[in-house]
Amino acid sequence: MRALLILVVAAQFGGPVAAEVALTDVVSERGLKGFVTVDRLPVPAEPVLQQGRTVWEGTCMACHGGNKATGAPKITATKKWESRIAQGLPTLIEHAVQGFVGKTYSEMPARGGNPDLTDEQIASAVAFMVWASGGRDAALHFITTEKE
Repeated sequence: MRALLILVVAAQFGGPVAAEVALTDVVSERGLKGFVTVDRLPVPAEPVLQQGRTVWEGTCMACHGGNKATGAPKITATKKWESRIAQGLPTLIEHAVQGFVGKTYSEMPARGGNPDLTDEQIASAVAFMVWASGGRDAALHFITTEKE
């Protein structure tokens, strides 16, 4: 009971803060263990990727967090994302906007099942997932060329 009280007081009055997560801490062939939630992912420096992280949390995480029933590639799992990243972000964004049925009949619903998302929000979420899944350079190149 005393330890719990100390933890509650420390949290309320600026107790120890968890270490910041780096991209290199999360990206691996199989990705993070367990279901991936946004608090386990790094915060990118780029505003477009920050927006994508927020969109991912609100819409994409349900499937791309590691829900095996959906067949969606898990964020941070480079092996699952490698062939997708090779297609290029414009193709991945098109699949996310319009919907897509994969080789194994897994379905990416149009707009991630969220009709309220704009094309820009979807593009930022795709760029964030690519960035956090082994495609850092591709995502940064894409968001840089989109600004021009």
